[in-house]
Amino acid sequence: MTLPSMQQERDLVPYEAQEVLPSARVLVVAPHPDDEVFGCGGCARLHVLAGAVVDVVVLTDGSGAGDACMRSAESAAACAALGLQTPEFWQYTDRALGFDEALLQEVSNRLIRAIQTGSYSLVYAPSPWEVHPDHRAAAWAVARSVRLSRLAGVPVQWAAYEVGSPLWPDRLVNIDGVWADKRAAMACFPSQLALQPYDEHIAALNRYRSYTISGQCRHAEALWLPADDALMAVEMQGQNGWQHPAWPGGAKRG
Repeated sequence: MTLPSMQQERDLVPYEAQEVLPSARVLVVAPHPDDEVFGCGGCARLHVLAGAVVDVVVLTDGSGAGDACMRSAESAAACAALGLQTPEFWQYTDRALGFDEALLQEVSNRLIRAIQTGSYSLVYAPSPWEVHPDHRAAAWAVARSVRLSRLAGVPVQWAAYEVGSPLWPDRLVNIDGVWADKRAAMACFPSQLALQPYDEHIAALNRYRSYTISGQCRHAEALWLPADDALMAVEMQGQNGWQHPAWPGGAKRG
């Protein structure tokens, strides 16, 4: 029996650190008040320093893990620490997104309007391999909104980030230069850090992401940039079709 050629490491994960994706107008979609910082706070800060407009939408009120008003205030403070404007809070009920098809369609349609009216060329949102149902729901909603926006002639890209579950990245962004800013922003969530040390978990994740690029930086944020067929795969997979991308049938990386 002839074995197929084994892929090398460089075929599977990035071995070079990348600069932040070029975009003049960026939308960050967070399922809860804190994901915008834990997931892609470093990239968001880099976009600000590059002169981009960066807007944040927080989908749920975060009431499943604390007081909704407090969590919104923490998110606003954290965004200010990164040089961002106060987020737009859509105030859907925490843990409700993935369990109401009509609601999820509404969220996706609102995102389509936001993308098209805001002329965003880049949208950050959780990857479809997150474990929290609101994160997976947000991934589905963004996959649909980006795909339909592209069909309407809007050249927009989804950059999927990781928070509660590692993704299989095709881009690693060097965030060493803004690492202190991200740490300061993560410290703005005392209500959540009292539950568990999320900042330490994310710091460890960002440090680990330098595994294949350790000579270039110490901290990186991992992203997955799906092409059209991958967007369709995420939509077809749905909320209950969780599957790691490396497994047979998982959504394609490119």
